[in-house]
Amino acid sequence: MQTSAEIWRLLVRASADRRHPWRVVALCTQGEQGPAARSVILRKVQEDNRRLVFYTDRRTDKLREVAACDRVALLCWDAHHRQQLRLTGRAFLETDMAVVDRCWTGVPDAAKRDYGTTQAPGSPLITKDAAGADFTLALAREHFTVLNVEVAEFEFLQLDREQHQRWRHSWREAAGAWEAQPLVP
Repeated sequence: MQTSAEIWRLLVRASADRRHPWRVVALCTQGEQGPAARSVILRKVQEDNRRLVFYTDRRTDKLREVAACDRVALLCWDAHHRQQLRLTGRAFLETDMAVVDRCWTGVPDAAKRDYGTTQAPGSPLITKDAAGADFTLALAREHFTVLNVEVAEFEFLQLDREQHQRWRHSWREAAGAWEAQPLVP
């Protein structure tokens, strides 16, 4: 069994190690046409408040979807260790601008371009050069935002030829602790 503390340590490692398989997370929201999933990069982990931190452009569909329904699901997969982690929780934008500014400062200059176009992500591209032609650093900072997910529950699945193991960890607010429950894999 992986304890909740061990899972959080793995998540912290994934946020710091660019090659960790859990660094790229599938984020699932409820879109207008039904469930919507996309890959996001795990930037920070705050175990003390059960928070996962991601960076995004404030004009993306995922933020409109989160505004309509803040319940999200996340999926991590490690093929080498045959481990799956499913998480559910509540997503919300960071409102402390000092925190957002600190995050922005840590974004490499080359990556800041991703936030600096006048057209929103997912807009039809008229010419192949149009995506980066209108970049400005001020525009990039205006579009950059921090998305947090407060984790309420997670399930860890360890696939093993001899015996799979699956555990659900649920946050119990009254106890201020995680409660673990073994499950049939």
